Amino acid sequence: MNEGRDAKELFMSFGGSTIRMYRAGEYEAYKAFGASPEEEARWLEELIEGLAGELSIRGWDAAGRLEEIARERKDARALERTVKFAARHLMSADSIVKLMYAEKTVAMLSALRDVLPEAALHESVRTTKVLLDDIVAKPLILDGGHDLASHGLKDKRALNRRAEQAVEALKRVLDGGR
Repeated sequence: MNEGRDAKELFMSFGGSTIRMYRAGEYEAYKAFGASPEEEARWLEELIEGLAGELSIRGWDAAGRLEEIARERKDARALERTVKFAARHLMSADSIVKLMYAEKTVAMLSALRDVLPEAALHESVRTTKVLLDDIVAKPLILDGGHDLASHGLKDKRALNRRAEQAVEALKRVLDGGR
């Protein structure tokens, strides 16, 4: 039983990413534990649910980790949890938080385009488009600790430009990645 806990600990600490394990020199140690695909599936679900519980309008680290899972594992649950959070909580967030979540959601949509059910795709695109439209339509709002410069932005116009680029990326996702 100790082996399972050790394998799980490695799995969780690397976000389920065998690529990151390999780069850190831990892949062989992880594989030596012999975790079954069923165990990995349970751990991945636990990881996604844990990260979903960490989603916050104060930051986007958990969203970034969920984006990584969506890209590497092609797991639509990462996108579903992020979109669900965005739909419920982000309309009251500042402009930077909305943009960061929208960009991460666009990246997840791009990664998952071929495995998402059509209804989930359209719901995710709609929610993300609402966020992006809100960024463009409303005045610049920044909470303490968030500044434009640290995100490569100069002013509201630059923020709007990034939002418009994300809208264009959404259109490409809907067009099948063309």
